[in-house]
Amino acid sequence: MARLLAVDPQCPAPAVLAEALAVLRRGGVVAYPTDTVYGLAVDARRPEAIARLYTVKGRPESKALPVIIGALPQLAAVVATVPALAERLMAAFWPGPLTLLLPPHPCVPAALLGDSDRIGVRWPASTLSQQLAVGLGGAITASSANRSGAPAALTAADVMVQLAPAVDLVLDAGAVTSPVVSTILDVTVEPPCVYRPGKIAQHALEAVLGYRVAQKKVDTPS
Repeated sequence: MARLLAVDPQCPAPAVLAEALAVLRRGGVVAYPTDTVYGLAVDARRPEAIARLYTVKGRPESKALPVIIGALPQLAAVVATVPALAERLMAAFWPGPLTLLLPPHPCVPAALLGDSDRIGVRWPASTLSQQLAVGLGGAITASSANRSGAPAALTAADVMVQLAPAVDLVLDAGAVTSPVVSTILDVTVEPPCVYRPGKIAQHALEAVLGYRVAQKKVDTPS
Protein backbone atom coordinates (compact mmCIF):
# COMPACT_ATOMS: atom_id res chain seq x y z
CA MET A 1 0.00 0.00 0.00
CA ALA A 2 1.26 3.48 -0.87
CA ARG A 3 2.43 5.77 1.90
CA LEU A 4 0.27 8.90 2.19
CA LEU A 5 1.77 12.24 3.25
CA ALA A 6 0.02 15.61 3.52
CA VAL A 7 1.66 18.42 1.58
CA ASP A 8 1.22 22.13 0.93
CA PRO A 9 1.88 22.32 -2.84
CA GLN A 10 2.93 25.97 -2.68
CA CYS A 11 5.16 25.53 0.41
CA PRO A 12 6.08 21.87 0.80
CA ALA A 13 7.68 20.92 4.11
CA PRO A 14 11.37 19.99 3.72
CA ALA A 15 10.81 16.56 5.26
CA VAL A 16 8.00 15.74 2.82
CA LEU A 17 10.04 16.95 -0.14
CA ALA A 18 13.03 14.90 1.03
CA GLU A 19 10.89 11.77 1.30
CA ALA A 20 9.50 12.24 -2.22
CA LEU A 21 12.96 12.83 -3.67
CA ALA A 22 14.31 9.73 -1.94
CA VAL A 23 11.55 7.67 -3.58
CA LEU A 24 12.31 9.15 -7.01
CA ARG A 25 16.05 8.59 -6.64
CA ARG A 26 15.56 4.89 -6.02
CA GLY A 27 13.35 4.52 -9.09
CA GLY A 28 10.01 4.77 -7.31
CA VAL A 29 6.69 6.30 -8.31
CA VAL A 30 5.25 9.37 -6.57
CA ALA A 31 1.71 10.68 -7.03
CA TYR A 32 1.63 14.44 -6.54
CA PRO A 33 -0.67 17.43 -7.08
CA THR A 34 0.29 19.65 -10.01
CA ASP A 35 -1.28 22.97 -10.97
CA THR A 36 -3.87 20.98 -12.94
CA VAL A 37 -4.69 17.41 -11.81
CA TYR A 38 -2.74 14.87 -9.75
CA GLY A 39 0.23 13.48 -11.64
CA LEU A 40 2.63 10.54 -11.47
CA ALA A 41 6.30 11.33 -11.13
CA VAL A 42 9.28 9.15 -11.85
CA ASP A 43 12.81 10.20 -12.74
CA ALA A 44 12.48 10.87 -16.48
CA ARG A 45 16.14 9.93 -17.02
CA ARG A 46 15.72 6.33 -15.82
CA PRO A 47 14.31 3.84 -18.36
CA GLU A 48 13.48 1.29 -15.65
CA ALA A 49 11.42 3.85 -13.73
CA ILE A 50 9.65 4.90 -16.91
CA ALA A 51 8.84 1.25 -17.68
CA ARG A 52 7.37 0.88 -14.21
CA LEU A 53 5.16 3.94 -14.75
CA TYR A 54 3.72 2.44 -17.92
CA THR A 55 2.89 -0.70 -15.94
CA VAL A 56 1.34 1.24 -13.05
CA LYS A 57 -0.96 3.14 -15.41
CA GLY A 58 -1.66 0.27 -17.79
CA ARG A 59 -0.61 2.67 -20.51
CA PRO A 60 0.43 1.39 -23.96
CA GLU A 61 4.18 1.85 -24.36
CA SER A 62 3.54 3.31 -27.82
CA LYS A 63 2.03 6.41 -26.15
CA ALA A 64 4.62 9.03 -25.20
CA LEU A 65 4.91 10.39 -21.66
CA PRO A 66 5.13 14.16 -21.06
CA VAL A 67 7.65 15.62 -18.64
CA ILE A 68 7.86 18.50 -16.20
CA ILE A 69 10.87 20.73 -15.69
CA GLY A 70 11.42 22.66 -12.49
CA ALA A 71 13.23 25.65 -13.97
CA LEU A 72 13.83 26.94 -17.48
CA PRO A 73 17.54 25.91 -17.60
CA GLN A 74 16.46 22.26 -17.34
CA LEU A 75 14.84 22.54 -20.77
CA ALA A 76 18.22 22.19 -22.51
CA ALA A 77 18.61 18.62 -21.21
CA VAL A 78 15.20 17.60 -22.55
CA VAL A 79 14.82 19.19 -26.00
CA ALA A 80 17.16 19.52 -28.96
CA THR A 81 15.97 22.89 -30.27
CA VAL A 82 13.51 25.58 -29.24
CA PRO A 83 11.78 27.41 -32.11
CA ALA A 84 11.34 31.17 -31.76
CA LEU A 85 7.57 30.79 -31.63
CA ALA A 86 7.96 28.39 -28.70
CA GLU A 87 10.02 30.98 -26.86
CA ARG A 88 7.20 33.49 -27.28
CA LEU A 89 4.68 31.03 -25.88
CA MET A 90 6.95 30.15 -22.95
CA ALA A 91 7.35 33.83 -22.11
CA ALA A 92 3.58 34.25 -22.10
CA PHE A 93 2.38 31.05 -20.42
CA TRP A 94 5.22 29.46 -18.44
CA PRO A 95 5.19 28.59 -15.66
CA GLY A 96 1.68 27.37 -16.31
CA PRO A 97 -0.64 24.78 -17.91
CA LEU A 98 0.82 24.69 -21.43
CA THR A 99 2.56 21.54 -22.66
CA LEU A 100 4.69 22.09 -25.75
CA LEU A 101 5.62 19.30 -28.15
CA LEU A 102 9.26 19.81 -29.13
CA PRO A 103 12.13 17.85 -30.72
CA PRO A 104 13.67 15.61 -28.02
CA HIS A 105 17.27 15.86 -26.88
CA PRO A 106 19.33 12.83 -28.03
CA CYS A 107 19.87 11.87 -24.38
CA VAL A 108 16.14 11.53 -23.64
CA PRO A 109 15.29 7.86 -22.99
CA ALA A 110 13.49 6.31 -25.94
CA ALA A 111 10.95 4.87 -23.50
CA LEU A 112 9.55 8.37 -22.90
CA LEU A 113 8.78 8.89 -26.57
CA GLY A 114 6.77 5.81 -27.46
CA ASP A 115 6.11 5.96 -31.21
CA SER A 116 6.51 9.75 -31.30
CA ASP A 117 9.40 11.87 -32.56
CA ARG A 118 8.48 14.70 -30.15
CA ILE A 119 8.47 15.18 -26.41
CA GLY A 120 5.85 17.04 -24.40
CA VAL A 121 7.39 19.48 -21.91
CA ARG A 122 5.81 21.72 -19.30
CA TRP A 123 7.07 24.11 -16.65
CA PRO A 124 4.18 24.19 -14.15
CA ALA A 125 3.19 26.93 -11.74
CA SER A 126 3.10 24.49 -8.81
CA THR A 127 5.98 25.06 -6.38
CA LEU A 128 5.90 21.38 -5.41
CA SER A 129 6.28 20.23 -9.01
CA GLN A 130 9.13 22.68 -9.55
CA GLN A 131 10.96 21.65 -6.39
CA LEU A 132 10.67 17.95 -7.18
CA ALA A 133 12.37 18.45 -10.56
CA VAL A 134 14.96 20.91 -9.26
CA GLY A 135 15.74 18.75 -6.23
CA LEU A 136 16.08 15.66 -8.41
CA GLY A 137 18.32 17.53 -10.84
CA GLY A 138 16.31 16.58 -13.91
CA ALA A 139 12.85 16.33 -15.42
CA ILE A 140 10.08 14.24 -13.88
CA THR A 141 7.16 12.64 -15.66
CA ALA A 142 3.86 14.52 -15.80
CA SER A 143 1.38 11.79 -16.69
CA SER A 144 -1.91 12.05 -14.79
CA ALA A 145 -2.33 9.83 -11.73
CA ASN A 146 -4.98 7.43 -13.00
CA ARG A 147 -5.27 4.18 -14.86
CA SER A 148 -5.01 4.81 -18.57
CA GLY A 149 -8.41 5.82 -19.94
CA ALA A 150 -9.93 6.38 -16.49
CA PRO A 151 -10.99 9.81 -15.14
CA ALA A 152 -8.19 12.08 -13.96
CA ALA A 153 -7.51 12.06 -10.22
CA LEU A 154 -8.65 15.29 -8.55
CA THR A 155 -7.85 14.22 -4.98
CA ALA A 156 -5.36 11.95 -3.24
CA ALA A 157 -8.31 9.68 -2.45
CA ASP A 158 -8.93 9.27 -6.19
CA VAL A 159 -5.30 8.24 -6.60
CA MET A 160 -5.50 5.76 -3.73
CA VAL A 161 -8.61 4.11 -5.16
CA GLN A 162 -7.04 3.60 -8.58
CA LEU A 163 -3.34 3.17 -7.89
CA ALA A 164 -2.53 2.72 -4.18
CA PRO A 165 -1.16 -0.83 -4.46
CA ALA A 166 1.16 0.16 -7.31
CA VAL A 167 2.70 3.52 -6.30
CA ASP A 168 5.17 4.16 -3.50
CA LEU A 169 4.10 7.57 -2.19
CA VAL A 170 1.02 9.78 -2.53
CA LEU A 171 1.35 13.47 -1.63
CA ASP A 172 -2.03 14.70 -0.43
CA ALA A 173 -2.92 18.37 -0.96
CA GLY A 174 -6.67 17.86 -0.89
CA ALA A 175 -8.72 18.60 -4.00
CA VAL A 176 -6.98 20.30 -6.91
CA THR A 177 -7.96 23.95 -7.37
CA SER A 178 -8.56 23.56 -11.11
CA PRO A 179 -9.43 20.20 -12.69
CA VAL A 180 -8.76 21.37 -16.26
CA VAL A 181 -5.75 19.67 -17.87
CA SER A 182 -2.93 21.47 -19.63
CA THR A 183 -3.24 22.47 -23.27
CA ILE A 184 -0.94 20.45 -25.54
CA LEU A 185 0.48 22.38 -28.50
CA ASP A 186 2.76 20.98 -31.19
CA VAL A 187 5.27 23.68 -32.15
CA THR A 188 7.28 21.46 -34.50
CA VAL A 189 4.78 22.11 -37.30
CA GLU A 190 3.61 25.27 -39.08
CA PRO A 191 1.12 26.47 -38.08
CA PRO A 192 1.35 25.08 -34.52
CA CYS A 193 -1.30 22.47 -33.79
CA VAL A 194 -3.42 22.00 -30.67
CA TYR A 195 -3.24 18.30 -29.84
CA ARG A 196 -5.36 18.58 -26.70
CA PRO A 197 -7.53 21.53 -25.66
CA GLY A 198 -7.01 22.54 -22.07
CA LYS A 199 -6.61 25.39 -19.65
CA ILE A 200 -4.92 27.75 -22.13
CA ALA A 201 -7.58 28.64 -24.70
CA GLN A 202 -6.84 28.58 -28.41
CA HIS A 203 -7.63 32.29 -28.77
CA ALA A 204 -5.02 33.07 -26.08
CA LEU A 205 -2.37 31.15 -28.02
CA GLU A 206 -3.34 32.93 -31.22
CA ALA A 207 -3.18 36.32 -29.51
CA VAL A 208 0.46 35.69 -28.60
CA LEU A 209 1.44 34.25 -31.97
CA GLY A 210 -0.52 36.73 -34.07
CA TYR A 211 -2.09 34.08 -36.31
CA ARG A 212 -4.44 31.10 -36.15
CA VAL A 213 -3.33 27.70 -34.93
CA ALA A 214 -4.61 24.36 -36.15
CA GLN A 215 -6.46 21.66 -34.20
CA LYS A 216 -5.92 17.94 -34.49
CA LYS A 217 -8.09 15.23 -32.97
CA VAL A 218 -5.88 12.42 -31.73
CA ASP A 219 -6.07 9.67 -29.13
CA THR A 220 -4.24 11.06 -26.10
CA PRO A 221 -4.97 8.85 -23.08
CA SER A 222 -3.90 10.56 -19.87
